[in-house]
Amino acid sequence: MKKIFSSKKHSHKSANPAKDQVNQQGRFKDFVDFLIEHHLFKPISLSIILCFAVFKIYDYSSFYIAEYQEKKIRKVASTPIKINISEVQIDFDIDEDQIVERRIKQGDTLLKILSEIGTSEQDIFAILNSIKKFTSPKNLGVGDMITITYRSKIHLNKAPNDTAKQNDNVNRKVMVSNVTVSPSPNTQFSVHRNQDGTYVTKEENVKLTRYISRYSGSIKKGLFVDGVNSGISPTSMMNMINLYGYDIDFQRDLHKGDKFEMLVESFYNESGKKIRDGNVLYSSITLSNRSIDIYMHKIDEKIEYFDSKGNSVKKSLLRTPINGARVSSGFGMRRHPILGYSKMHKGSDFAAPTGTPIMAAGSGVVAYMGIKGGYGNYVQIKHNQDYATAYGHASRFNKKFRVGAKVKQGDIVAYVGSTGRSTGPHLHFEVIYKGEQVNPAKVKATSGIKLAGKDLAKFELSRAEIDKYRRNIPNLIRK
Repeated sequence: MKKIFSSKKHSHKSANPAKDQVNQQGRFKDFVDFLIEHHLFKPISLSIILCFAVFKIYDYSSFYIAEYQEKKIRKVASTPIKINISEVQIDFDIDEDQIVERRIKQGDTLLKILSEIGTSEQDIFAILNSIKKFTSPKNLGVGDMITITYRSKIHLNKAPNDTAKQNDNVNRKVMVSNVTVSPSPNTQFSVHRNQDGTYVTKEENVKLTRYISRYSGSIKKGLFVDGVNSGISPTSMMNMINLYGYDIDFQRDLHKGDKFEMLVESFYNESGKKIRDGNVLYSSITLSNRSIDIYMHKIDEKIEYFDSKGNSVKKSLLRTPINGARVSSGFGMRRHPILGYSKMHKGSDFAAPTGTPIMAAGSGVVAYMGIKGGYGNYVQIKHNQDYATAYGHASRFNKKFRVGAKVKQGDIVAYVGSTGRSTGPHLHFEVIYKGEQVNPAKVKATSGIKLAGKDLAKFELSRAEIDKYRRNIPNLIRK
């Protein structure tokens, strides 16, 4: 070995690198020959392999030991812990704050609404007695808004060994802290609970902001439908239609393409919520052959409506004493659907669902109310010496009126039905002039108020202001 690895140390680098490489390869060959000659190659190889095997065995053993310990920990963590609570008493409370906002519907009362949320009888009567100092709870009308703020406290008590759910002691107690009632858009009553459990009511005035909106469009499907689809409230549309009930037969006079325009008031509260619709300030319907403009004007603080010349739109008789109906048969000769032969039809028929309100076409006195032959349930109203109107086939009468009672134009006197000789629910409407039935469509009703002098001058100022709104307020209907 010494001979093989002995070499002279050089004080400087070799001048021939290739020769040095050859010498190194020769020395490695001599080293291998030495291992073989002395039988050392096999033991060394076995030692290296043995060391490698021992290292791998240790590595794998460590891995499996760690894996086993981790599985053991997971098993312990996932094993459910069984706790016997049969001997433990559960006793806890849950508090919830609630707000109920509701519009009064037909048949609703404040007592009923408070009972539905679980208010105690003691608190209900305390709240009702507090409100009675200002207004009767019975005065609440359909559409009025009620807001109730209350706390619901739920108490659960489960005694030891009490495994049956029906034996659990669950109590729910409701404590009303505030009730707000709005019987009118401008007024509300607020009922507040004191610390001692008593209730006190305060009357509050609601501050509303007035806005004016303008709508102008064309009739495509129908005046009412097109108006509502354009964003006009149903209430405002009905107010507009009622204004034209004296001059327009909505079943025959209106056609596709006719135009309409409206100026409408709306009132909003401080939070920007629309509370109610106001008056129709201006309305216009342009038919194929004429245009009818209507302006709002106050006389002695009373709202009236006039045409552009200062003539009242209210006339002695309505041309259509029913809303939302279609003319199913006009005045004249026709083949009677039941009798089977031609007969003079002495009125106009309006097809409408049973129960549709029938309005008095004009002010007057009830001359007849009862059953009359083929007319079935029949009402006749005497308006003056010359004119009367009649309404047939009603399902029932308005119990408010009797023979001899005075009625105002627009009062509901009966409801559509199919009594007498009738093939389906409809109103048979007649106009009687000096005892003879005449064509309702051709009756020229006389106008009411006709402004003149100072009253006319005041109206012209109102008209000019409304026309200014029309010019400056943008149209809300997208064309």
